Amino acid sequence: MEQLMEFFLKNGLRPLQLDAQLEELEQKLTHSELTTLLFLDRYGELSMSELAAQLGAPLSTCTSIIHRLQKRKLIHRERDAKDRRIYLVKLTADGEGMVQKAKEQINAMFERVQAALTPEELQQFMFLTLKVAKAIQNEPKQIKQHKKAEVRRIQIED
Repeated sequence: MEQLMEFFLKNGLRPLQLDAQLEELEQKLTHSELTTLLFLDRYGELSMSELAAQLGAPLSTCTSIIHRLQKRKLIHRERDAKDRRIYLVKLTADGEGMVQKAKEQINAMFERVQAALTPEELQQFMFLTLKVAKAIQNEPKQIKQHKKAEVRRIQIED
């Protein structure tokens, strides 16, 4: 189950949108807030820039998420003792409790998936899920067609 959770988080997938039982949790927190809590649980203390990189979001977006979570007392943010320019973010006890509830619900969902599939099917599912997610999340690359430069002659009247 831990492997599936890491697989989903590292590849930007959203397991929370797959299960109706998780709706209650998502009514309390936005998807971005819950994902932030899950990343903090996984990695412990992160700087704001590290967290933004993990979320794949601009620092300004990450700052907004952190402010909302801090108001709810789910995270604690403090300056780094070594470099006062850096803010470090970590879960509070309430944040850890929220993450525990989320992980229990996510694990229950993954257990249902695992029970429905053979080990081979589960490996294939993970491979195909990653492949589809990458195809959806990557913007199609524009194919540049190189045209031969044409010289236009403009007639100038005297």
